Amino acid sequence: MGFSIDDFKSNGLKFGGARPNLFEIHLIFPFNTTIDSKWLAKSSFLPASITTSMNINYLGRSFKFAGERTFPQWTVTFINDENFQLRNELEKWVDHVSGFKKIGQTESTKYQQDASIYQISKSGEKIKQYKFYGLYPVTLTDIAVSWDTSNAIEEFTATFDYQYYETNYEQFDPTSSSIDSRKPTSIRF
Repeated sequence: MGFSIDDFKSNGLKFGGARPNLFEIHLIFPFNTTIDSKWLAKSSFLPASITTSMNINYLGRSFKFAGERTFPQWTVTFINDENFQLRNELEKWVDHVSGFKKIGQTESTKYQQDASIYQISKSGEKIKQYKFYGLYPVTLTDIAVSWDTSNAIEEFTATFDYQYYETNYEQFDPTSSSIDSRKPTSIRF
């Protein structure tokens, strides 16, 4: 049996493969803001799925059983505009989580919010969504400044913790319609 590129194209990558540069990130802040993070998010990743194992020893043998589900931190790299609007909003959120202004604060503060990352098809349709629940920033990296750097835009990274995420397993024809126009089969992890 010989190799056929036509068989691969029609059975393997029927739609030409998902592109890592086609994505959007939407953050919801715990306070009113006009910033839209989708324009400044430069890179991230679709979340990992990790289940630990438990080893149980019986009669000199080790048996593995599924353990707890864990959710690793989610990291997003942003580009910085001269108005520092997104950076300022994220710094405010970090301060809202555990900053010095919280000491002696009497009002209840809700710092955990939701966020989504969408994979987008080559035709511009949203074809896959991961929605994070209970998300909050834990780290904002520094922004490097240097006289030696020219022709570059500042970048920084935000790392978030979250409680869990939801996604769907529905197979989707990216040439039909966006996930926004159909009811996804959500699975809660």
